[in-house]
Amino acid sequence: MPGPQNVVDLLKDLVSIPSVNPHGNPGTDRVGEQALGEYVADFLRALGAEVALESVEPGRPNVVATFAPAREKANAPRLAFAPHLDTVSVAGMTIPPFDPVVREGKLWGRGSSDTKGPMAAALWAVREWAQSPARAQSRVHWTFLALMGEEAGNDGALALAKKRFASDLVLVLEPTELSVVTAHKGALWLDILTSGVACHGSTPERGRNAIYAMRRVLEVLEEKIIPALARQAHPKLGPTSLNVGTISGGSKINIVPDQCRIELDCRIVPGIEGERVRAQIESELRASVPDAVVRAQRHSQPLDTDETLPWVKRLGEVARGFTTAPWFSDASVLSGPHCAAVCVGPGSIAQAHTKDEFILLRDLEDGADFFRRWIATAEAAAAS
Repeated sequence: MPGPQNVVDLLKDLVSIPSVNPHGNPGTDRVGEQALGEYVADFLRALGAEVALESVEPGRPNVVATFAPAREKANAPRLAFAPHLDTVSVAGMTIPPFDPVVREGKLWGRGSSDTKGPMAAALWAVREWAQSPARAQSRVHWTFLALMGEEAGNDGALALAKKRFASDLVLVLEPTELSVVTAHKGALWLDILTSGVACHGSTPERGRNAIYAMRRVLEVLEEKIIPALARQAHPKLGPTSLNVGTISGGSKINIVPDQCRIELDCRIVPGIEGERVRAQIESELRASVPDAVVRAQRHSQPLDTDETLPWVKRLGEVARGFTTAPWFSDASVLSGPHCAAVCVGPGSIAQAHTKDEFILLRDLEDGADFFRRWIATAEAAAAS
């Protein structure tokens, strides 16, 4: 069976392979990244890469593919691409999620924007480079990482970081309209629980209502925590934000509820420690709702990469300049003293996670051209 003939065909292949993150309500029983990881691994292996599928969880691997320099020299630059394999849930979608359709100058399907579109664009550029005479002159150590679990926990990136992955620059592929995201918020997700005493709804004075206790929690968050966070703004990203995303409590209309729970989404800016925010919330609640329990669900660090780093600066010159983002990504997990990381890719974040997700074909093709130019720029810099 012939392989894809162009970047659009490649994206159709990627979208047609379900890789839904299993956390929460995936909306399908076709979850996990194994099948897509195997497709990407085979694609890269056919181009001459040394490829490994590294299992992070059963049926959920990272793909790690390397292209060694054809002309080895001391301190050859190490550059990487890093899309994620998983997509969000397909529940509530109004289009077939795994049956990619091209119409109106768009390719529709789950992951077409986030982030199989950027992945297809980069893979196609790598294919053209690997099959060209330029490959025999390469002086860059290229790595292609396709990571599992970004949509819930960043587990693939965390597994890679624990192995002390190092790179002069990692391009974490997200739909950024080909601007380079050098700073984005982190995420601190918290549960807050209040408890009460259940009794018959006709005699509420005999019990203690956990929902009323949660009302006081909400007042503290709105009147004290949010204003305090607003006074500590980052110069590019603004203040840390807080949103109560869910609330649940009680079991029946005629029973005084003995439990109530909310989930908080705090978007942390660089310079603010997530643990400090959690402790601040606990401290403020202690005075007015002493029985409230604060529990951490997850914590993803913010990103703040120096735009003057040589490889970052070169990338910005090829791309559409630098920008910031309110969301979080694998870039903040991979970023460290031995690994600079940014986000970049074709398409718009406005289409990510939507019920009718798509990417414009012109954006997809522009993305492939951008990654071609980045590879050429990097190779020229390494040769000089």
